Amino acid sequence: FATIIRNLFTRCLFISTQVPVARYTMSTVPTDDQSTIKRPRNEKCYAIFEKLGSPKYGVAPMVDASELPFRMLCRKYGATMAWTPMFHSRLFAEQKKYREKIFTTCPEDRPLAVQFCANDPAILLQAAKLVEDQCDAIDINLGCPQHIARRGNYGAFLGEQWDIVKSLIEVLVQNIKIPVFCKIRILDTHERTIEYAKMIEAAGCSLLTVHGRTKEQKGHNQGVANLEWIRDIKNALSIPVLSNGNIRTYEEAQEALRITQADGVMAACGLLVNPALFSGLEIAPCDIALEYLDFSRKYPVEYHMVRAHLYKYLNNLFRVHTDLRDALHKARGIEDCQKIVEELRARVESSTKEQIQEEIDGAISAHKEKRKKEKETCAVAPEEPGANIDSLF
Repeated sequence: FATIIRNLFTRCLFISTQVPVARYTMSTVPTDDQSTIKRPRNEKCYAIFEKLGSPKYGVAPMVDASELPFRMLCRKYGATMAWTPMFHSRLFAEQKKYREKIFTTCPEDRPLAVQFCANDPAILLQAAKLVEDQCDAIDINLGCPQHIARRGNYGAFLGEQWDIVKSLIEVLVQNIKIPVFCKIRILDTHERTIEYAKMIEAAGCSLLTVHGRTKEQKGHNQGVANLEWIRDIKNALSIPVLSNGNIRTYEEAQEALRITQADGVMAACGLLVNPALFSGLEIAPCDIALEYLDFSRKYPVEYHMVRAHLYKYLNNLFRVHTDLRDALHKARGIEDCQKIVEELRARVESSTKEQIQEEIDGAISAHKEKRKKEKETCAVAPEEPGANIDSLF
């Protein structure tokens, strides 16, 4: 019954705006033979982009990671726009507790895009309406490659369901008062990727972020992002395009801008390790961690997020100071974390950068050697002398 009501609601939306839903397939999307020749820009979309300050450096949407204190820390060090974590549109629309738990912002947290995953236009619209007065754009997640996205039929797994993607964009564009952005991954072929991006633009998207990897490129099979394809998408569209992927340092951000000729870049994992990435400054990890703790006090979030960020910032130092890593694992609150980070800073502040790096390199080498021996031990059959039976299970 609920599905029937949602479908009727969606149909009414289309009728009220007198815009029929065209059926899009990969072969029917309008395209040029010279799809990668740069097109004139869409002045309306660029006016929106300029109103936001022409943001060049974006904080990517990251589940349990791009929360308010992290966004504010990144803004302090050069980020010019930020995206919330991906929110589940149905849960956000239906559950007040979910909304209150997962979404926090403040007046200084702008420009801000709120990102949703969805496959139902009516539900996506309900969710978007709840936040359109608290952000500058709604971003549709069309790039999540994880198994949960496959199971829920959203994210990158909508890349073969263009009707749904088109409907999601059109319903929002026609019924909310702020712009609609999208974030995608590249598809299997260059031609299909260009056509997909053009379809998204034609549906009303005002800004497109392109992650230069396919949905299969994840985890240990991540590989390198294809910046050349992002450049071709940028040339094929008339709306602002952001490049995502291969950005771990300030220098790599500049290189991505040079190669893709995009209007800006978006970073994810690089910022998790170094929130000051976009500034080009070298901030000591312990100092970054203490600043993040200050923001976490000012803008409280769930504690597991706080601790996860500290592990990222301090990972290399923890390779040497393993006792403090274990202490952080047992910590029960921000004040416990504060003491651990201060102790870690006291240990390393008398050492030079070179000495610290030498200790880290030594710890990494020792860990690799240990892992090598463990693998050799595991290869021994259990019945042979010296076999480590526990490691086989």
